[in-house]
Amino acid sequence: MSMSDSSSEINFTIGPVQGFIAQARRTRDLWSGSFLLSYLSGCAMAEIRRCDGRIKVPDVEGDQLLRWIESDGEGAPPRIGTLPNRFVASAEDPAGAARSAAEGVRSRWKKIADCVWNKYVEGVADQGKNTREIWERQVNNFWEIHWTIGAMEGMEARKNWRICTDWSDGRPTIEWGDHCTIMSDWQEISGYVRSIERKKQDDFWKEIRQETSGMDLRSDERLCAIALIKRMFPSVAEDAIGWEVSADRWPSTLYVAAIPWLSAVIESAERDYANDYAKKAFSYAEHIQRKGVAEQIFGRKDLFLEIDANFYHTTSLKNPKSTPLKMTPEDGDEPEDVRRRREELIECLEELYNKKGKPSPFYAMLLMDGDNMGRLIRESGEAVSRALASFAKDVERVVHDNLGVLVYAGGDDVLAMLPVERAMSCAYRLSVSFAESFEAQGMEATISAGLVFASHRVPLRSVMREAHSILDDIAKDENGRGSMAVSVLKGSGRYCRWVSSWKGAVSPENEVVLERLAKNLSEKPDGIEASSSFFYKSRELLLMLAGEQRWSPGMFFDLSHLGGLDIETLLQAEYLNALEHRSEITEEVRDSAVRYVRDLLSVSRRHRGPEHERATGKEICADGMLLVKFLSQKGVQE
Repeated sequence: MSMSDSSSEINFTIGPVQGFIAQARRTRDLWSGSFLLSYLSGCAMAEIRRCDGRIKVPDVEGDQLLRWIESDGEGAPPRIGTLPNRFVASAEDPAGAARSAAEGVRSRWKKIADCVWNKYVEGVADQGKNTREIWERQVNNFWEIHWTIGAMEGMEARKNWRICTDWSDGRPTIEWGDHCTIMSDWQEISGYVRSIERKKQDDFWKEIRQETSGMDLRSDERLCAIALIKRMFPSVAEDAIGWEVSADRWPSTLYVAAIPWLSAVIESAERDYANDYAKKAFSYAEHIQRKGVAEQIFGRKDLFLEIDANFYHTTSLKNPKSTPLKMTPEDGDEPEDVRRRREELIECLEELYNKKGKPSPFYAMLLMDGDNMGRLIRESGEAVSRALASFAKDVERVVHDNLGVLVYAGGDDVLAMLPVERAMSCAYRLSVSFAESFEAQGMEATISAGLVFASHRVPLRSVMREAHSILDDIAKDENGRGSMAVSVLKGSGRYCRWVSSWKGAVSPENEVVLERLAKNLSEKPDGIEASSSFFYKSRELLLMLAGEQRWSPGMFFDLSHLGGLDIETLLQAEYLNALEHRSEITEEVRDSAVRYVRDLLSVSRRHRGPEHERATGKEICADGMLLVKFLSQKGVQE
């Protein structure tokens, strides 16, 4: 049988993806889930190759993660997941190779689970209620491994899939008992019902926490087997997969938000003052050092860059639960001497704010996914594979150049965390790199993005849920592929939601227009100035003209019924009215108003992706203006 014969083709996938990755409370959980899924996919690929098969999509030649799985490893151990959860392969005995791949996934997963069990749960299991039974049920039944043989009309032809999971008693959609505080469909492993056996449940988890370093599990966390494996996998990685993964180097969302401010501080004359503050924080608090974070992000070691990110914010310093000092009790008031130390730290940090401004409490979560990949793979599978391999080589550089942290990059998928002010530019640069990688193979292809600007107070699970929603439902389905959808989540809820094609988002000079408008508004060149009232009054004006009663984030106002009404002139008048505090409105200010409002309207109009009908120009979304306002403040004013 020829290797190119469609009867030898294997389509293989492992899931659930979102159910494993997105349900995370910490960035380390997010990284751990994506890395583990990529690792298990690599184990399946390695088994295919061991059976004399070949991976056709993606192009895995030179992939560092697969190389480490198949050998003793060369060079630095892989740090991020680079292999997608689905792939296309071929083999002389495709069914046998696919079965071996599925078994490889199960056996490697069981080894990881056993390592976590042996180190953290085994000695405590007898204090639980059916803990071993719960653990084995969850570990054995979690993964959904699907494969099919032969050419497929895309990987969506579900009726032909073999589902390689042994559910002898059937897998419940939602498990019984008290649920995991992170993965809410699954039972937590103590087995106790909190309303009846609260003390036994608390004692069980207290014993588990004593087995960890003390920072790995919060006092309110009660986890299922899957969530506990994700959380503790890094500490058993050397035994479980053969190499250390250094997960303690992963920054928190609050740290990512502060990266531009941290960079400005350490590059300024205030660096020594900042390090003196860090020394004081280290002397007053325990367990606040984050070794390796500064080296990963900034490529250097610096004391100020290696403290817990809560110590960069006075709001966190005022909260003993966020920033416990030595002798801070779990409950109740701090002793007077501890309060004085806290006040001293706050005073020092506020002095640094006076010199270098405040760090933002907002960060960006970027999720990107290639468009129409199923069709492209069917038409030009191996050329697509080469294009994706070329794109993957560029992803980490682009993210790093924009001060971001890459969480995952495999195939056509990207997941990264970035500071607010560089996130949209990073997304656009990645879209350009994606298109160019396919152009080099003689094809046209686009990638879409879901970008969430979130307060660090918003649960990570909510941020990931929003990112997937705006990518799939707004950018791809509603606006048309080749689009970027953006959402801002504040502690009070969704602030705005905006979407545009890539072409509509950038200027002829390849600048992201919203970022340029935000920068102009914050720096106020050429008389540009606008109060908050302008943005909100403009929204109310558009709402009234559209005949709508209520605004909701992401709403487009259809103004086609207004005929020749000059919206631009009306908004210019609103802009100038908002400057009534000025003693004089100069001609320069009027000219700036004309230009600025025109640009604001440009990014507020509907710009659909290439596969949709052309927009009429009469649909306007006020959220474009609100997004400019948010970006101009860099999220500092929540």
